[in-house]
Amino acid sequence: MATYEKGDSDEEVARFQRKLGIRADGEYGSETVAAVKAWQKANGQKVDGMVGPDMLLALGVVELIILENGDDGELVRRVQELVGVEADGDYGDETVKAVRAFQRANKLKASGSADLKTLGAMGVLDGTQPSRSPGPRQLPQQKSARSSSSPAASRGKQLPPPKAPIAERSAPSEPDQPSAQQAGDGKRGVRSWAYQLADIDPKKIAALSVDLVVIDYAADGDDATAFKAADVKRMKQRSGGGEKLVVSYMSIGEAEDYRYYWQAGWKNDATRPAWLDALNPDWDGNYKVRYWDADWQAVILGSPEAYLDRIIAAGFDGVYLDIIDAFEYWRDEKRERPDADKDMIAFVTRIAKYARVKRPGFLIIPQNGEALLDDPAYCAVISMQAKEDIFYGADSDGRANSKGAISECLEHLAQGRAHGVPVIAIEYLKDGKKISDASARLAEAGCVAYFADRDLDELNLKQFKV
Repeated sequence: MATYEKGDSDEEVARFQRKLGIRADGEYGSETVAAVKAWQKANGQKVDGMVGPDMLLALGVVELIILENGDDGELVRRVQELVGVEADGDYGDETVKAVRAFQRANKLKASGSADLKTLGAMGVLDGTQPSRSPGPRQLPQQKSARSSSSPAASRGKQLPPPKAPIAERSAPSEPDQPSAQQAGDGKRGVRSWAYQLADIDPKKIAALSVDLVVIDYAADGDDATAFKAADVKRMKQRSGGGEKLVVSYMSIGEAEDYRYYWQAGWKNDATRPAWLDALNPDWDGNYKVRYWDADWQAVILGSPEAYLDRIIAAGFDGVYLDIIDAFEYWRDEKRERPDADKDMIAFVTRIAKYARVKRPGFLIIPQNGEALLDDPAYCAVISMQAKEDIFYGADSDGRANSKGAISECLEHLAQGRAHGVPVIAIEYLKDGKKISDASARLAEAGCVAYFADRDLDELNLKQFKV
């Protein structure tokens, strides 16, 4: 353990003795105990005369730190937040297990103890404080309809009535953030938004005068066309001045075989990873995943090559999480995972905590899966709720949804709004009368609307009079 106490004797003791400004003889005696207690009292740490991980970090003697089963403190808590276990500050068996999974995913020695290499890979040795968000738990929901020809995705379902046409909630601004619109854990007032997942032109995105735009992380969905930080910065520009929020699409409930992370052997039964399930029959190239599995989660976050980490590095303001409603498949259709809804809440919570350690105020916007809004802890984690096909198109494009489906969906969305979660909505409509009808009803329900073709391969510029 990275804890030193009276009676220890070696060169490592001499290293922190030098930092304390006392005789560096390598002997942890009464003089060292007194100096340690004085430092602890002056710096608000527990005064016990022992040098632990938090004190080593504060003194800058990071080369001596190794977190093991039985350690405790703030550094342990940071590690727990990053690996997605309860952040109670006690390095126990669950933390060992989660750290081991992180190490395997990052090709580090899978000891379960967080040594210097592991802590460095996690990015927790720079002294930054993690943002805090409440954790997971419970719920149900309904079906979703997927679209058919953009590389990313679209789904569908329905919603009741609060009365406030603007999905608005703000939080105290984070200091030193690039945009005045960014704040807190990502709660935003958004009055207009747009959504495009294919054939993305940064010039056209930059010309949009909207508060929020959701795009793929790459112009054509593959790594060769992935946007660089300069591209994202340019797209944040807003026609007429100021900046917009630019958020990246990311599917977490299915794996996509056209993404950079896909490996050829995954389609073969003999080499298929345990977390990968069947092909989605409604969406070519997309495969169901056991999203609670540590190895799948390592594809999404936790290393420079992980999907979320790439999005953060490119400078996006947040992520738009798709296939949230995958919990229905595992709980209701396949009946493999009775608590699949709780697993999804836990995964989204982990994504939020991890991202906000790296980028305070990072937006977390789940698409569909609105039944999870019945959980107040989930509502506290997410920034907004996105919803497709509220009034039309759940079963077939342009077809009106049933009253029961609309009512059920609106009830869940109203729950979210009651907990301060703004709602953005998309309807895939071309008919002018249906657009007019849906627009009025969405405003009545307190949703910020966007209308587009389901392919999501071009912007609906008419809506913004561009």
